Amino acid sequence: MVLFSDGVLLTSINKKTTMSKKLIKTLVILSIIIIPVLVGIGYFVSVSNREVELKNVFNQKINERTSFYDKMWKVLSQKSQIAVKNDSSFRQNINIIMAARKDADQVFMKWITESNPNANYGEVASLYRDLSRSVEAEREGFFQEEKLIQDVKLQHDNLLNRFPSGIILSILGRKDLVYKPITSDRTDEVMQAGKDNDTKIF
Repeated sequence: MVLFSDGVLLTSINKKTTMSKKLIKTLVILSIIIIPVLVGIGYFVSVSNREVELKNVFNQKINERTSFYDKMWKVLSQKSQIAVKNDSSFRQNINIIMAARKDADQVFMKWITESNPNANYGEVASLYRDLSRSVEAEREGFFQEEKLIQDVKLQHDNLLNRFPSGIILSILGRKDLVYKPITSDRTDEVMQAGKDNDTKIF
């Protein structure tokens, strides 16, 4: 049973339709405004967190580099001391062996064919080989540590200098990471001159 006349019923339906359209328009407008704002806030937080993460990794790697350098120096120093001490003992033994033979005829040449337990040639050579390998391995390890630090610095620089992350980080007052590579005077001279003519090893 219809309680309203046709005109009243149509007016009521039109009002509901108009209200639905207004509600839809309002929701669409809010979506157009709110979604980009939420995405912007999410990006802002993500960039900030990424910068903090890179800074923390950088500081950790600098500390690791210090520890690695300390370990490298101690390993090479102590291994070289052992090699030098053994070499010195070896020379003393040879001098003692040869001192007894210096005045006798043909005794010096006989020494070549003798078995001398104190003349530990193989051990001395082995110590120097080990020292040489250690120098190379420790230097390579240190180079890899430096390379990791440089990679983190590059990522941080890119984040600071690219758009729009650079704007966000400048608003937050974030600065460049301070990185000073460990080099030698020789390296500095070569980099300044642009030439490396010294090919001498020793």
